Amino acid sequence: MFNMIWWDNLNKQLRKVVKRHTDSNLQANHSKAAELELEHQRLIEELDDAFMEWKQAQVRFEYALGMDETDYAICTMEASEKRLAMLLKRAKQNNLRTNAYRQLIKRCS
Repeated sequence: MFNMIWWDNLNKQLRKVVKRHTDSNLQANHSKAAELELEHQRLIEELDDAFMEWKQAQVRFEYALGMDETDYAICTMEASEKRLAMLLKRAKQNNLRTNAYRQLIKRCS
């Protein structure tokens, strides 16, 4: 009888420990998933911003008057292209596959 009570108590304690450990792992995994989702959202926003900057640089180049404005427009366009390429590379490395990302790729092509 004593062995049964002892065994039941031990079993209950083990279940509590396992449940606590499992719950903490689930919370950690959920936290990592939420953090990854937030990072992806920020990256999409940065990509969208970089795309708009690139489009503005193209317009600035089209309407540039004189040598100074043309030089500035070219520098701005090159910088915006490099930023956009950097962000697209980061998105690819992070396996970012969303509709917004695909639409942005299509717009850039």
